[in-house]
Amino acid sequence: MSDEELVEKIKKGDIDAYEEIIKKYENKVCGIIYHMIKNQNDVEDLAQEVFIKVYKNLSKFKGDSSLYTWIYKITVNLCLDEVKKRKNIIYLDEKLEVEDGELERELPSSDKTQVELYEEKELKEKLHKCIGKLPEKQRVMIVLRDIKGFSYEEISEITSVKLGTVKSQINRARLKLKELLDKEGTFLEYMESK
Repeated sequence: MSDEELVEKIKKGDIDAYEEIIKKYENKVCGIIYHMIKNQNDVEDLAQEVFIKVYKNLSKFKGDSSLYTWIYKITVNLCLDEVKKRKNIIYLDEKLEVEDGELERELPSSDKTQVELYEEKELKEKLHKCIGKLPEKQRVMIVLRDIKGFSYEEISEITSVKLGTVKSQINRARLKLKELLDKEGTFLEYMESK
């Protein structure tokens, strides 16, 4: 069933259709929250809050963007509000434990040596530490573009920022990240790993 069909059914009171939306997007929403918020309990609570907002505001969804983009916009805005409340640094290197495993866990290639795997892990930890040091807006842009792979247009819709501004903010975020990586002596290692 398409998102449009699910939305129409939900608007008519079909709770099963709402549960389908949750199943379809829950892992992706948790992934975004995980990259912006640190604590596992917070991820689950905020994901629940996202889907409550989705349900309550579905009557306002006009279909100008995809349902996927609209849900991510709600997710990002909720995370930004939460970060402002807490005013703490967010690190991206913790694993997210869920009932049936871990979300977004990257399994190493079996043909790498233990030394290569260790160096790769160490590099990722340094990278995530530097991303965690970025200002909030820059961190959002890096997470959405470089970690989650959203297009510039999707990021513009999610963040309600003009397309040209999105591109310049991503560029500034990347330059700031490069500066932080340089200070760690990690930028060249990072570029070589790409």
